[in-house]
Amino acid sequence: MEPIETVVDKTLSMNDIEDGYLYKRCHFTSYGDTMNYTDIIFDHCDFEQTDFSRVSFGNVEWHHSQLAGSDFSQSNWYNCKISSMQLSGADFNNSYFKNTDFKDCKMPYANFTESRFEGISFVDCDLTGSFFQALKVKKSISYSGSILTEANFSETKLKGFDLKESEFETLVISPELARGLIVNQYQAATLIGLFGIKVE
Repeated sequence: MEPIETVVDKTLSMNDIEDGYLYKRCHFTSYGDTMNYTDIIFDHCDFEQTDFSRVSFGNVEWHHSQLAGSDFSQSNWYNCKISSMQLSGADFNNSYFKNTDFKDCKMPYANFTESRFEGISFVDCDLTGSFFQALKVKKSISYSGSILTEANFSETKLKGFDLKESEFETLVISPELARGLIVNQYQAATLIGLFGIKVE
């Protein structure tokens, strides 16, 4: 995406954000009225707003922001790239993601419960203790290089989930919904142990 204009080192209201712009090292004050952000790049920006619930993001790139504990519930994400973000404990429950990538994000205890995923990847993300319960998933989902220890996938059909390049010591899953889950041989041994199965 080639931005229409680049705005650098400015303090702005959320209502000043314009579609098609690149915002670099900007500080955004107040709460915005806008429910849709399209063709925007945020790079090293900080935000006073922490409630992004019910907001739609289309073709948005968002890099290097601190949004731990923010509310993104019931939000929509289309063709987005999110990288190097601090999203610890962020709430994405009941949201929709299509063709969206998270990379190098700190996301322990993030909540994606009852969300819909259609082509999503988490690359090199810390997802320790995160919640992926009761997901509806179409197309592929990948967790390459990500940490999933204590992540909760209960009530989620795991067919097509690729965990073989992720890391986890423990995992919460519904055994009856695990058919089709892709893991490596070491992870398989861990999962067998979690189910109380002994191999002699």
